[in-house]
Amino acid sequence: MRKLLLGTTALAAAATLSTNAALADVSISGSYEFKYLSRGSLIASLDGTTMNHGDTEMIVNFSNKTDSGLEISMHAALNSEGAGGTEALNSEEQAIKIRGGFGTIQLGDDDGAGDQLTRTAHDLFGTPDALHGDLPAFQRSAGNGNLADDNADLNHDIDDEANITYILPKMGGLTVGASYKDAGSGAAANNDETEFAARFEFTAGEVNGSLHYGQNSQDGANVGDTSLEASSMGIDVSMGNIRAVFAQAQRDVDATIETEITDFGVSYKVSDALSMAVVMTEVSENTGGESLDVTSVGATYTIASGLTASLSYHDYDYKVGDSNETADDGSNTTLSIVASF
Repeated sequence: MRKLLLGTTALAAAATLSTNAALADVSISGSYEFKYLSRGSLIASLDGTTMNHGDTEMIVNFSNKTDSGLEISMHAALNSEGAGGTEALNSEEQAIKIRGGFGTIQLGDDDGAGDQLTRTAHDLFGTPDALHGDLPAFQRSAGNGNLADDNADLNHDIDDEANITYILPKMGGLTVGASYKDAGSGAAANNDETEFAARFEFTAGEVNGSLHYGQNSQDGANVGDTSLEASSMGIDVSMGNIRAVFAQAQRDVDATIETEITDFGVSYKVSDALSMAVVMTEVSENTGGESLDVTSVGATYTIASGLTASLSYHDYDYKVGDSNETADDGSNTTLSIVASF
């Protein structure tokens, strides 16, 4: 009898899974990046070459559309990107989205409106060799300087953290969104974040473009602490095979110190398989004289469907000012092979 009951339960469960599978669209995707890095640095411990995996991820998506037209979806992402690109796969994103005539509501660990709608010239390189998150590779000694980031998107934003995001329905070329993150409970957990961002798309003759703006406000962690502000604005235009991005951003480090960032870049699509880009970046603090200048050139080549090779070269000059860091003037070359599935 026990075996029969177990068998019946298993059949019922299988039937339920089949029914749910019929109702929902399921997709699984992933990518693996292999990196070869060559660093030329005045700091002996950073000079040399390494091989490792980079931004490797696996994503599972579920989506379902109700009879009333409401679209409900969820996704879970595992990602290995970390210091040196050597981390194991860890949970990065997990969220649900509810879409309808009212817009989109997003609940869970995912990018906030600022991350979704702002722009930086480093986006011209695409995901594999963009400089996002790689500031320690260029401004490196004790890592305690006042340069908060190295690209001009919304530097301090809600990124893969539990939040509530609402994106309004697109109005003409305008997309507007807002996000809120609760830092949690406790006397030192009052640093909640509120984020607002907008993108306006336009066409002028043969030129297609978009304007971007984002702002993030983070309350002080303790009662009476100063709140920290960050903002970003940019323009992204393309005509034919040429695309250009100009962006500026600022981020408060503390009550008196602010990081200011400007980046500008141009990319050219040589063919359907090959594209090239050049990006100039200037980072500085408003006091103290600490600064970072980076000139980046890169090329991306599609070897075959789902297989891409990227080569980038970054020449940088880091000046310490009053930061007590270690000055550095060098280069960083990255070759990456990405397989997407």
